[in-house]
Amino acid sequence: MEKVILALEEIKKMNLAYQISTDAVEKLKEEMVNGKVCVPVIGKFSTGKSALINTILGYRRRILREDITPETAIPAEIVYSQIEEAVTITKNDGSYESLAIEDYRNYEADANTVKSARIKLRNSFLEGIPDIMIVDMPGFESGFEIHNKAIDNYLTQSLAYIVTFAADDMIVRSSIGNILRELCLHDMPLCIVITKCDKKNDDFDLTFANLKANLKRYIGERELRYCQTSSFQGNAEELEGFLKELQEKSQDILANKYKNSVLVIIENTENYLKTTLKSMELSESELDEEEEKLKKQLSMLDSKFSKEQEEFEAEISECIEEIKADVKSAMEAEESTLVTMVMNKQSINEHLNSVIRRSVTVSVQRRLIPRVEGYLKKVSNTINGESIGDIPISFYFDLDKLKKGITTNIVAVVTALVIGNPILALIAGIIMKIIGNKKREEVKNEIRMKLRSEVFPQTLRDIGNSIEMAISKQIKFVNQSIEEELKNQRETLEKAMADVRSKINDEKARKDNLLIDINNDLVRIGEIKDGLRRRSI
Repeated sequence: MEKVILALEEIKKMNLAYQISTDAVEKLKEEMVNGKVCVPVIGKFSTGKSALINTILGYRRRILREDITPETAIPAEIVYSQIEEAVTITKNDGSYESLAIEDYRNYEADANTVKSARIKLRNSFLEGIPDIMIVDMPGFESGFEIHNKAIDNYLTQSLAYIVTFAADDMIVRSSIGNILRELCLHDMPLCIVITKCDKKNDDFDLTFANLKANLKRYIGERELRYCQTSSFQGNAEELEGFLKELQEKSQDILANKYKNSVLVIIENTENYLKTTLKSMELSESELDEEEEKLKKQLSMLDSKFSKEQEEFEAEISECIEEIKADVKSAMEAEESTLVTMVMNKQSINEHLNSVIRRSVTVSVQRRLIPRVEGYLKKVSNTINGESIGDIPISFYFDLDKLKKGITTNIVAVVTALVIGNPILALIAGIIMKIIGNKKREEVKNEIRMKLRSEVFPQTLRDIGNSIEMAISKQIKFVNQSIEEELKNQRETLEKAMADVRSKINDEKARKDNLLIDINNDLVRIGEIKDGLRRRSI
């Protein structure tokens, strides 16, 4: 990571020397400085999540309140700060509020208006894991929208999830089971932490074995890390060791995350220097011809990209219908379960939410992501195979980041709609009117009819529209990223030729000095690129 940062700093100095824009450098630098690998801690209320985090932080006085209610529970993001200790409250309307640590100890948030709290601490344990952000998530009894936020807000930046079970309550409830199943779809590493181990009873080993067996229902045979802790006894050594292991991996993860972005900036500067060097050898009339050639080549590149865009957008319409069909099949497959839930006077919202999340996630990964990957490879081949003049241009993309981002953003839009779907709020009352004194089988049949005629069709109509909008938004974002990169490279090449034209009547000595500077900088750029590519990070 240090090598990546130093490379960016060196390129910034070159850009300033040649009056090339440093906006992209500054933006990436800010992102890198604030970049963290986050580890959400999830579980039901009263499993001791907040007490556990207070314990590993080593505070005698609590930092995180341990007596909160669902109405005051918000995600608490905990990071190391070398300079100041402070809390920033982020609200749903985008506004912020700053608090001192002492004030936060007694702060009661309104979970309806507050999005999260970012807690910066000068702390000896956090100092040892400076690239890790621990996130204390609200208990899952806060409502199934917490399930959504735990994944949608944190999945793309997470290295692992910590799942807590109290030693005296190691039951895998559906709220936790469903999120475990979904995290497995994203191949997210999981650590199971048993809290309150001071409350172990004689049957602990048997109960622990049963927990492991029950977890397999949701996660299959995937490997899990287990830690046993006790906040009462101040024992969290196993979890501390796990977090330190994540810190060891975090530098490589962050370096890989930013390396390609740095290479794009480096090659942009390199192309400017190469174009300038080549153009300096031309007469004014030859420079005119070269500029005309440049315009034609850029126009042809735009045409090729537009053609790839059109072909891809034609594929997406078919893909959307396939995803909608997958969701419909998934809902219909749960019909018997939903009927039973209604018969037992249970709300079907949470279960339907989980079914839809899983089906959309799987379908997007199976149907949309391969198409996006194919499209990006075509665009990459089109762009990387082109040269403007004698200068090769390039295009990079982080496929893993893109896949996670597309999937989570689409799922977030769809399930936000499920939460607010009025038909789900009304269905229980409608169906209860059916029951009356009718026979059980007759009631079941009528519930099935209600599900088939009202719930499924209406939900699918709403979801279908949101899937289409969410996918269109993600594809637009992908295309804008490509267009922005092409625009940056175009402007760099045009600036190089314009700069040469402005210097065309300079005295020879000045040109000679410029030639020496450019050749030296090109050698150094080659060394930087070789260093970044040669090292496995």
